[in-house]
Amino acid sequence: MNKRFLLPVLSTALLAPAFLAGQVYAEEATTPAESSAVAATPAPSVTPAPSVTPAPVESPAVPETSATSEAIAPAEAPSAPAESPKSEEKDTVILHTNDVHGRIVEEKGVIGDAKLATVIEQERAKSNQNTLVVDAGDAFQGLPISNSTKGEARAGILNEMNYDAMAVGNHEFDFGLDEAKKYKEILKFPLLSANTYVNGARLFEAATIVDKDKNREGDEFVVIGVTTPETATKTHPKNVKGVTFTEPIAEVNKVIEEIQAKALAEGKDYKHYVVLAHLGVDTTTPVEWRGSTLAEALSKNPRLKGKRVTVIDGHSHTVESTTYGDNVTYNQTGSYLHNVGKITYKSRQLLGNPTQIPAADAKKLPANPKIAAMVKEIKEKYDAENAVEVVSKSPVELNGDRENVRVRETNLGNVVADALYQYGQTGFSHPTDIAVTNGGGLRETIAKDKPITKGNVIAVLPFGNTITQIQVTGQQVLDMFEKSLGSILQVDKDGKTVMDENGQPLLEPSGGFLQVSGVKVYYDTNLPSGKRVLAVQVKNHTDGAYEKLDLSKTYYLTTNDFLAAGGDGYSMLGGVREEGPSMDAAFEDYLKTADLNQYEKINPNSRTISVNSKNFTMPEEQGKEQNPAKPEKDQVTNPTQPTTVKVDYKAADGFTNKTTVAEKLLPNTGSEQSIFMTVLGMFLGITALWTSRKQEK
Repeated sequence: MNKRFLLPVLSTALLAPAFLAGQVYAEEATTPAESSAVAATPAPSVTPAPSVTPAPVESPAVPETSATSEAIAPAEAPSAPAESPKSEEKDTVILHTNDVHGRIVEEKGVIGDAKLATVIEQERAKSNQNTLVVDAGDAFQGLPISNSTKGEARAGILNEMNYDAMAVGNHEFDFGLDEAKKYKEILKFPLLSANTYVNGARLFEAATIVDKDKNREGDEFVVIGVTTPETATKTHPKNVKGVTFTEPIAEVNKVIEEIQAKALAEGKDYKHYVVLAHLGVDTTTPVEWRGSTLAEALSKNPRLKGKRVTVIDGHSHTVESTTYGDNVTYNQTGSYLHNVGKITYKSRQLLGNPTQIPAADAKKLPANPKIAAMVKEIKEKYDAENAVEVVSKSPVELNGDRENVRVRETNLGNVVADALYQYGQTGFSHPTDIAVTNGGGLRETIAKDKPITKGNVIAVLPFGNTITQIQVTGQQVLDMFEKSLGSILQVDKDGKTVMDENGQPLLEPSGGFLQVSGVKVYYDTNLPSGKRVLAVQVKNHTDGAYEKLDLSKTYYLTTNDFLAAGGDGYSMLGGVREEGPSMDAAFEDYLKTADLNQYEKINPNSRTISVNSKNFTMPEEQGKEQNPAKPEKDQVTNPTQPTTVKVDYKAADGFTNKTTVAEKLLPNTGSEQSIFMTVLGMFLGITALWTSRKQEK
C-alpha cells in the first residue's frame, strides 16, 4: 500500500470505534422510557358501584375454570329418582346472597335491601315453585352504616325478609366473639357452621332441615353451613380466641353421614342437600379449603349419589357458576349486592340452572315499603351519629385533594398511614414494619379550625375497606414503590413538564400512588418509569431507627384489603393475609390520640421524598423517632438541600444496575475515552494529509 494512504487509513480506524460507541450509547439512552401510567384507583373489592366502593376494589377476580357467569343449560342433566307426580309438579328455586358487607342502601350498581326484599317477595309469590332463600356469610360488617350497630340493624332487616338459613362468614366475628354469638339470638332463622368449635363443641348449628310444604314429602332441603378456616387470620385474632375451625370437607361429609343415619332411623330420605360454604375460590386459599374443592368432593361422595347437591359459596367475592359431576351445582354471586344468585331446578333434574339477577334488573323493581322504611330509619340515625365530634377542632388542614393525594406525599395520607401503622403494632400476630394506603382511597379534605366529626372520617374513607396485613419480601417492597411512582409526568397546556415544589417533574395523578408510614422512599422523576427509586429505608419498630431495605428480608406490610389482594395493579402483592377492623375505625381512634400539629405541612416531602439523583447521597440511618401519635418535629434531613458530592446511582440504591441518564442529559452521549480517541484520530488524519501533500510537492 502507498505510504501516503497509510496514516489516513489508520486514523480512520482509530476514529471509527469511538464514533460508533458514541452512537450506540446515544441510541440506548434515548430509547423512550416505558409509560407506566397507573389507572386512577377507585378503591376496593369486586366490581362495586362507583359511589359505594371504587370499582377495582374487589378482591382480584379468580380465573374461571369450567365456570362462567352465564346460566348453564340443564337440558342434559341427569334425572332424579322418580317421585310421585305430586312431588314433581313444582320447580325448585334457590335465591342466595353472599358477602353483602352491610350494603343496605341502594346505590348505583348496588341493589340495596329494600329491592332485595322485592326480588325475594316476587319469587316466593310464584305458585309453581318452592323457593329457598339463603346467605353464604359476611352479611353485617363492611360499610359504616352497618358497622354503626355492629350489624344488628341489618340482622333485623334479614328477619323481615324471612331468610331460611345463613352461613357464618369470617367477618361475622369482626365485632367480637360475643357479638357473633348474639347474632344467633337476634336472627329468627338458623345461623350455620358445622366446623366452628369452642371447647370441643360446635358454636353454631351444623345444619337445618327446611320443609317448604308440610303437605308434600321429598321436597325438604338439608342445609349445611361451613366456615373458612382462614377466619383464624381474617379477623382480629382476639375475636376468635379459643375458637377452632376444622377441615371443611371432612366436617361436611361427617354432617351428611349424621343426617342420613338419623333419617334412616326415622324412615326418611332427603333428596336435596344445600351447602352454604363461606370458603371461596381464591388462589391464595389452600386448595383443600376452597369451595370448588368441596363441590368436587361432594360430587364423588357415594352417599349423595342420585341426590341434588347445591353449593352456595362466598368469601372470594367472585361471580362464578358451574357444575361438578352428575349432581353438584355451584354458584357464587360476587359481593356487595351487585347481584342476587338464582338457581332453578326443573322437575326430575339433578343439575340446576345457576344464574345471576344483576342490580340493573333489580333497579326497575319497586322497593318493599316496610324494608324501605327500616332502611330510612337506620340511615337517619346514622346520619345523626355522623354529626358526633371526634376532635373538637383540627389545628391543621389535612389535605385530601385528588390532585394532591394521587401525586405526592400529603399530610392526610401520613395521618391515615400512621393510623394503620399504629394499629398494626398490636393488632396482628407480628408488628407492622411498613404501612401504605392508596391515594385514590382518600376522598375528602379535613378543614382547619373546625371539628372533625364521624361524618368527616367516613368522607375521607368511604369505601368500608378493612385493615389487612401480608408478608412481603424487600424485593416486593421495592417493586411496589416502583409501581407507585411509575406514572407518566404531568405537562401543561403548552406541553411543558410541570414541576413540584422541589423543582422536580410532577407525576400524573394515579389512584395507586401510595401514602406511607414506617418507611422513607427516595425517588427521582427525571428517571425512567420503573427505575425511579433511589433508596428505601424501613423504620425498625423496636428502636425507631431507619435501616436500608433488605431485598431478601421478610417484612410485614399493613394496608387495606383492596391493595393486599393486588388491587390497583399491585400484582406483586397478595398471599396469605390477616384482617383487622374497617379502616375508618382505626383512623377515628388515631385522631382521638394523635398530636395533629405534627402534620401542619401539607406536602412535607419527608417520607416519599422527591430528589434529584445527580445531587443525591445515600442517607445515613436516622436516629430514634418518637411515637407517631405524640412526636416531636420530624427529624428527617431536608432532602431538597443538594449535596456537593455526586454519587453513582448504583451505589446510591444498591438494588440493580440501572442506567442513570435522564432525558435532559442525552446530548452528552459520548464517554471521556471516546472523545480522546476522536481528537487523536483527527490529529493523525490531518497530519497524514499534510504529509502526503508535502511529498507531492
